[in-house]
Amino acid sequence: MGIYFLFWLVFAAICDAIYRKCFNWVVILGLGMAFISVVFIPESHPVSITVNNSLLGLFAGFLGLIIFYQLNFMSAGDVKFSAVLGAWVGWELLLVIWVVSCGFAVIHGVIVRSNLMKFSSLLMVSSVEPEMKRKKFVPYVTYLSMATVMVLMLGK
Repeated sequence: MGIYFLFWLVFAAICDAIYRKCFNWVVILGLGMAFISVVFIPESHPVSITVNNSLLGLFAGFLGLIIFYQLNFMSAGDVKFSAVLGAWVGWELLLVIWVVSCGFAVIHGVIVRSNLMKFSSLLMVSSVEPEMKRKKFVPYVTYLSMATVMVLMLGK
């Protein structure tokens, strides 16, 4: 299941970078794969966590970011993706992933604010829709995905 988890992370990251959203079907697919992996084939789970730890991760992922959604700092897709990511990795690894992804988001913000936008075309994501042209978005699902891959690679 590890390779499916990686494909799911990469696909969600690309969707977030290009479309600035994490589609509901991507979230549902990830949740389904996480629970199939944890419940039915735990020996193939990329992190080897229990069902309880997976559920705790799911709730931690949701509750940890819902306040930022309510304050309009992030989108609902970021919160849902974080919850499903918690179901995959459990709450302990999710905390580390949040810290690393926040670091990526800070770097993104510094680059955008420091007029280095000419050199950061891959990091700079702006909307092509007319009503959103003035807003700039941080592709947080992308940064969560990148942080997950880093944490899992360095942890093994």
